[in-house]
Amino acid sequence: MAKRTRIFLLASAGVLTAVLATGLVAWAGGAVAGSTTPDDIAYVPGNAQMVAYADVRQVMNSPFRDRLRQLDADNNAAADGFEARTGINFERDVDSVLIASTGRISVPTPSDRALLIAHGRFDAVRIEGLMRQQGAQVDQYRGKRVVAIKNDANDAALTFAGPGLLLFGAGDSVRAALDAKAGAAQGIGANTEFMALVNDVDEGTAWSVAKFDSVAGRSPLPGGIVNQLPPINWLAASGRIDSGLHGRVRAEAQDEQSARDLRDVVQGFLSLARLQGSRDPGYKGMLDSVMLNAQGKSVSLSFELTPAVLDSLSQGGAVRRR
Repeated sequence: MAKRTRIFLLASAGVLTAVLATGLVAWAGGAVAGSTTPDDIAYVPGNAQMVAYADVRQVMNSPFRDRLRQLDADNNAAADGFEARTGINFERDVDSVLIASTGRISVPTPSDRALLIAHGRFDAVRIEGLMRQQGAQVDQYRGKRVVAIKNDANDAALTFAGPGLLLFGAGDSVRAALDAKAGAAQGIGANTEFMALVNDVDEGTAWSVAKFDSVAGRSPLPGGIVNQLPPINWLAASGRIDSGLHGRVRAEAQDEQSARDLRDVVQGFLSLARLQGSRDPGYKGMLDSVMLNAQGKSVSLSFELTPAVLDSLSQGGAVRRR
């Protein structure tokens, strides 16, 4: 199968993982993913461009986890860097994570305005001690103890907003989250269009909702193709994880005509992919699972990444690394 076709086949699945990975890499490598609760959303500032959630515990306990680690060794290293900086081990300590960004998700420079909201079991004394070793200062803000580092190399802060609830990000992001929760600033929950999309996807093991232009730079598709797509306002994705990934991607177009045009573009890619992927049992199985729907301004695509497809990807990655 042609390389470009393989890229397209994985584009929808990449939407689910790229946003989550960007939020983690932003803190681990440069600047320092069931259903979430209304209290978590209440911490997200109203100017957020992207919000992504993962039930980390369910992912860690699923067969999909080992396959994902094989495919994404770079982000495993990023997680190790995050632990070295904060004392937090994602696999051991975190049950769920909500990541929000008020900036454009770009590569190779991640947004320095990402906010991480995590539920889990945290050793507050050890975490604060590690931060202090890096020059952190402790301050009070809206009744919470905020541990922050700000110098030429770092801008990172964290606070324990409640039992087992950690906020981590740039200092301004953490304070903005506390402002939103206190009602001193408008939160994203007041955005009815955004919340309608969240309510449509939030039963997944992992999900994300984003302004399309904020994540377009992370698309697995070539930039020339992205620029030729009909106008898209919002992108929402959700995935249910077990031995594989059952995914759904929904795009909210600017108007109904744009939605029809987008449906036709995607249908064209699917036809090409089916033609070129018919000889590969793994990809053919995924293509057979794809369902494309359009209603009003919404276009949605559902698919399955089966164990057979994941095995094929792992084997392909092993060949490329030799």
